[in-house]
Amino acid sequence: MLHGAWLAVQPGDTPDHVLQQSERGAFHVFDTQRLQTIPRSDLGTWVVLQPSAPGLHGPRVLSIPSPPFSAVTLYDRNGPLSTSSPTAIGPALEAHGRIAFALPPHWSSTTPILLKFEPSENLNAPVRFVLESESTFRRIDTLWIVMASASLAVMLAMALVALCFSIMLGDSTFAWYAAYVCSYAGLQAVQTGFAFEPLHLAFLQPIALPLGAALTAVALISAVLFMVRFCSLRRHAPWLRVLLLALAGMMALLAVLQATGMPFVRDIVHALFNPLLALCSGLMVLASSLALLRGSRAALFFLFGWLPLLVLTALTSIQVSGGLAHVEWLNEASLAAGAVEALVLAIGLADRSLNMRRDHHLARELADKDPLTGVFNRRGWIDAAQKIMQDTQQTHALLFMDLDHFKTLNDELGHGAGDQALITMAENLATELRPQDLLGRFGGEEFVAMLRGTDSTNALLVAQRLCRRLHRLEIPLDHRGNLLTISIGLATRRPNDTLSTLVERADAAMYTAKSRGRNRVVDERQVETSRRPVLRPTRALSDTEDASSRRSEQLG
Repeated sequence: MLHGAWLAVQPGDTPDHVLQQSERGAFHVFDTQRLQTIPRSDLGTWVVLQPSAPGLHGPRVLSIPSPPFSAVTLYDRNGPLSTSSPTAIGPALEAHGRIAFALPPHWSSTTPILLKFEPSENLNAPVRFVLESESTFRRIDTLWIVMASASLAVMLAMALVALCFSIMLGDSTFAWYAAYVCSYAGLQAVQTGFAFEPLHLAFLQPIALPLGAALTAVALISAVLFMVRFCSLRRHAPWLRVLLLALAGMMALLAVLQATGMPFVRDIVHALFNPLLALCSGLMVLASSLALLRGSRAALFFLFGWLPLLVLTALTSIQVSGGLAHVEWLNEASLAAGAVEALVLAIGLADRSLNMRRDHHLARELADKDPLTGVFNRRGWIDAAQKIMQDTQQTHALLFMDLDHFKTLNDELGHGAGDQALITMAENLATELRPQDLLGRFGGEEFVAMLRGTDSTNALLVAQRLCRRLHRLEIPLDHRGNLLTISIGLATRRPNDTLSTLVERADAAMYTAKSRGRNRVVDERQVETSRRPVLRPTRALSDTEDASSRRSEQLG
């Protein structure tokens, strides 16, 4: 147990005189088991810690687990022994995330410990003191360094993955996430002293405090820009989006003003910085909650990741103001919460990527499918058929199919009956064909089917079966009892064929079937050498234009 007391430094003070004053009761007593805000004077503050009873044997260490951003000096009666601070590098005793002093071996277990908190303009945060054996100190210090290293490693790893995805996908949402996580990790590294021990980044010492403020501003700005895109605020909360972007702009302006270093500007920035930080954080929670209520799935991930960190930040602010004196784990919890938040938001980004991929696949599928029949449209079928044609090791057959007298069906029974006939035909064709065969609606009442790995003999059998099946469906053609039939042209791939030439020959065979009375299959080998030119698949004509040309020729 330690009994603590403090007194403002006076001109001419000596360590021996200060200790005598402490023995006379001139100091202000405080409880070392609670976080305490040590008042600061212009010359500094003396702190005397008196061990209440012997209990520790061997080397002892005095540590300040929640150190102030100022130097602390250990004294004996003759003068200073050692000085350390959270940004110090290479002190007598390495301490990660705290200030620590190895007490001289010749000191007894009841020798008073005299510290001097050097004067500083930095925030006067509450501190606590721990006297422990060196072995206990080393064990706790090792645990802290493992926890801090793991937390920062998780944050940086998630940021690196997000940055790679941002480059690959061209999505700035991932980049803003990476910027937020990196800046928050940097902020924690500076605030906990990890950047100085064990990283030994000595060049950061003179700018540790302004760097921390700058990293805070960057973290908030990038968090706002990330959340605006991630939670789709443009659609779910447009007014809050505008307000958040305005506040992020004000935060950026404050960061720039603070970098100027002018005293009066610095005072203004200090007065506005924390209120603006709190306002922006609260609005982010409100905006993400509203987006969640309006259907943003990503907002749920953001709230799960952001809220714990926001609560810890609020608790830390309360502690700095003098509250929550018994809560000793807030700094460590904030570091771990940053890693948890990075993981939760990374899972949210992965979910976003999967949804984007699904939506892209659905859009591509809708673009490639005929909305009426559900089979490939002309463009989708051509794209898929081109890939099949790249396989030069197999023989492929092509069926070009056209419904006979389809215009009569539309004119006499209506377009609804015509649409139903097309749907029925597509369903039956798909049923007869194999899963690996490629069926598409080429335009109007025309269908094409690529039979993979099928020679002309087997393809002819398939085509005849399709022709008979459609006739057996007994789809009415008109009011006179005529039934809908189909004409099919067959072509088999040759060594130097392209998709265009293969379609052209199958189309010519189909027109031969029509000229011979319809409701039949004609193999290309039965076609005369003179063939009617066909619209090549690469020409960008609409299905309506293609069907109109067919109908005019049928009527002729």
